Amino acid sequence: MKKETPYRAIIIDDDELSRMILERHIKATPSLELVKAFNSSTEGLAWLLQNEGVDILFLDVEMPEMTGIDLLRTLPKKPQTILITSHKDFALQAFELQVSDYLLKPVDFTRFTQAVLNTTSKLEAVQSAQAAPAPPAAAAAAQPDELFVKVDNKIIKLKYENISFIEARGDYVVINTENKKHIVYTTMSAIDQKLPAELFLRIHRSFIINLKKIEMIEDDSVFMQEKYIPIGGSYQSKFYSRINKL
Repeated sequence: MKKETPYRAIIIDDDELSRMILERHIKATPSLELVKAFNSSTEGLAWLLQNEGVDILFLDVEMPEMTGIDLLRTLPKKPQTILITSHKDFALQAFELQVSDYLLKPVDFTRFTQAVLNTTSKLEAVQSAQAAPAPPAAAAAAQPDELFVKVDNKIIKLKYENISFIEARGDYVVINTENKKHIVYTTMSAIDQKLPAELFLRIHRSFIINLKKIEMIEDDSVFMQEKYIPIGGSYQSKFYSRINKL
């Protein structure tokens, strides 16, 4: 559901240059309206506690009075938040707090636009879910929970919940379950189309993972089944956005 009026945004960033860049980017984005800009985390927090109706918060991480992370932890009701940081190391901690996205300083307009699109898509999804009637129970029950694949001369059934990850190996893929590996002669694109998007995500040109099987995220890799799986650079933004919904 598209919003007819611009999304209301505020900035909390003690870095004057960064704040000016963000203000310029917001003013150049028709879907956004800049409501307030603060150079103090405590002043910004006080304003947020007294005012509602903010859709998107652009929040600096490293501030002297109170860090952006601490500010978010203090807020009882959090708007969609895009973190602004000079250090990529804050990304994982940020997503634990369910931020929408993060931007590295100096903020590039193309990356800014991508983050805004990701964030407004989430806001639209929430609005649509609130407006839509609940789906019939029978329709929900009809969703398949299994995948049939050809292994050697047999067609076997694999439960989605038992699949941990899928790895590309030349002209075949290896489907890794909790206790077995299955070699299937198909492409990653073909098998990706058969898997439910709410459960599986491609995080690398050679890997599709079951999001429910993630044990740990470290240094842009996921750890599952005693294996570190890299998150490809072009897949990182979508991955970190998705894990907020789990």
